[in-house]
Amino acid sequence: MSNTSDKLTLIVEFSDGLDTLIKGELLKKVDGRQQATLTLASEHSGRPTSIRDLVEYIRDNCIKRNPELFYMENGVRPGILVLINDVDWELTDDGVD
Repeated sequence: MSNTSDKLTLIVEFSDGLDTLIKGELLKKVDGRQQATLTLASEHSGRPTSIRDLVEYIRDNCIKRNPELFYMENGVRPGILVLINDVDWELTDDGVD
């Protein structure tokens, strides 16, 4: 993740079928993994951008069909594992509001 002039640039990997929901023009294959490079504002509603904001950004801007397979109610669907540097996001400070 890099922070340049109030923007965050993130490399996000999609696997195990989730990549089929993502708009193809966003994906590129790197070492056998489907990745997308996303740029978000470093702040959201007056606070630093969170992983939850990233998940909502993916839902609103990257999913090409069936967003309910990715997101329901207030977060990712049960069974979808969100990892930050190979650590479950719910174990980080950003995982739970």
